[in-house]
Amino acid sequence: MPDASPSHDKVAIRRVIHSIHAVADIGACREKYLDLLGGVIFAEGYFAAEDRDMALLYAADFMLEPMSPRNPHDLDKSFARYLARHGQGFHSFEIKVDDGPRAAALFKAGGASLASEYGQFFFVRAESTGGVLLEVCELPMPNDPVDRGHWRPEVLRGHPSGLLGLDHIACLTRDADAALRFFAGLCDGEVLADGATSLPQPGRRVALRLGDKQVAFVQPDDAGAGAARAFLEPPGSGIYAHVWKVEDMARAEAFFVDKGLRVTREHCIADGFAIDPADFLGARHEFVAA
Repeated sequence: MPDASPSHDKVAIRRVIHSIHAVADIGACREKYLDLLGGVIFAEGYFAAEDRDMALLYAADFMLEPMSPRNPHDLDKSFARYLARHGQGFHSFEIKVDDGPRAAALFKAGGASLASEYGQFFFVRAESTGGVLLEVCELPMPNDPVDRGHWRPEVLRGHPSGLLGLDHIACLTRDADAALRFFAGLCDGEVLADGATSLPQPGRRVALRLGDKQVAFVQPDDAGAGAARAFLEPPGSGIYAHVWKVEDMARAEAFFVDKGLRVTREHCIADGFAIDPADFLGARHEFVAA
């Protein structure tokens, strides 16, 4: 296990800003987050360099970014290529740092491979992080209410789902040690737990605190069986599920069923239930008791 003691050479993670949800139809995706999870959109935009549209929203206390290529058939653009190869689902999560170019230099010095370098933000390739595509940025998100200093996620409570907040981001990996080397070795992530798990199948579970959020990496004992087999081949973003806390499990499940969604306890990475990813544009959302 890497040395997790404080070091000026480690990149400090200030917060986990958001997760990107890659979709073909951004309008359909944003409506699902608003209707099903009580989300509130605070910004929308277009990034011409990669020909992609985005929406920024909060569901409870966590930001999500539905994103879609404007022309999915233009495979000269990186986001269109990603969607064509991997399909819909979680694309990456993003961490905030103080100095993007310095973070990039430290990661490169530590052997990490980067992509889409735009100076103040860039991506770390999945092979360098234990299988998770990671965005790194020093810039504030446009119109982010958190940066205004008076934002309170409690204002979004009261939705029929009973959503309270993000419990953790759950990732499936072939190499938990690689995740540790990056997030607790090159970054200042705090190791919270490292032990055996039976969910979604027997394996090793490493839990980390990254800034203000928790991220778990599960390495199955047999990556060629169970839920891991379908998820890890071909490799995707590494993000298996977002696990949310709800006020009342039975009430939340009844709400989603009434909305016409299929719910399941099969292959859950947490002790709760999930919305079938096919009903949420490829993204797996799981729910546990607060």
